[in-house]
Amino acid sequence: MQERRGVITVFTLIIGFMIWMLGSLSIEMGTVWFTHRHFGVGRVATTMDYIDPVIIGMIALGVCLAVRKFLWRFIRLENFVQRRLLIRFNRVTRQVYLHRPGYAGGRATLAWDQVSPEPAVGLPEWRGTGTQLMLAWTNDMTGLPYFHIMLVGKVANGTSDIVNLWEFIRRYMEEGPQSVPRPKKLLGKVPWPWLSLQAPWSFFKPFWRGGLKRSVLLWTVLLSPVMLLHATLHWISLLLGWEPRWPRVIREAGLPGKPVPPLSTAADWPPPPVAKPKPRRPRKPRNKVLRSGEKGGASAEG
Repeated sequence: MQERRGVITVFTLIIGFMIWMLGSLSIEMGTVWFTHRHFGVGRVATTMDYIDPVIIGMIALGVCLAVRKFLWRFIRLENFVQRRLLIRFNRVTRQVYLHRPGYAGGRATLAWDQVSPEPAVGLPEWRGTGTQLMLAWTNDMTGLPYFHIMLVGKVANGTSDIVNLWEFIRRYMEEGPQSVPRPKKLLGKVPWPWLSLQAPWSFFKPFWRGGLKRSVLLWTVLLSPVMLLHATLHWISLLLGWEPRWPRVIREAGLPGKPVPPLSTAADWPPPPVAKPKPRRPRKPRNKVLRSGEKGGASAEG
């Protein structure tokens, strides 16, 4: 989902620009309360010159309240939230730690023995293209009120990538770091702008590997302005977030003399919502209608 960042950022920038314009205009016009002169032409202020900045300020405040109540939940999907989701495997404590925003479950400490990987072995290679390894902790295994699902690693080029990544994680947790190859390259945490150029290009990767190189090059040239705009918005969305950081108890878990983090319990989350049955409207009894019809028929026969 990281490749799709930037769509909500457009609306965030538009709304932010509107609030900034209204707020700055209200402040500039509000200087009339101290100078008693119009901020633009310098003439003696009238009654409306005192009222206008108050009205514009109230409009700006109303926009902020409306955004907070109706749009904030959507804006935080990309902006003003942690840049990425984190997962941490600890083979000493045999625990898996999830780091997510509060609205997506927050931080969780789960048991390694309770994880259920996505069954990808035996599937065709094309089925795994454009997907990620999915790890799940189900209710019947954890006893928690919610499912916990995490997508791990980069977008796969095929089913073999998903199988190999899961085998890498499994061997590390079961056999130790000496049983797996050392990663050739580690991902950095700094949101460099040139890394965001990979986001729009990721949509063409399956076609490139499928042998449609000429078509991909043609579409890349034609859509280069759109791809550059997408990359710019992707980078801005990263700048509007922050890098998540693990708590100290999790960073030190497994070290000699350090405590083991307790597993997450149902008390760490609010109870799941219960659907309330809608009240049914009382139906009119059909017997009265039939009886009135019978009486009318009897009087007609008489």
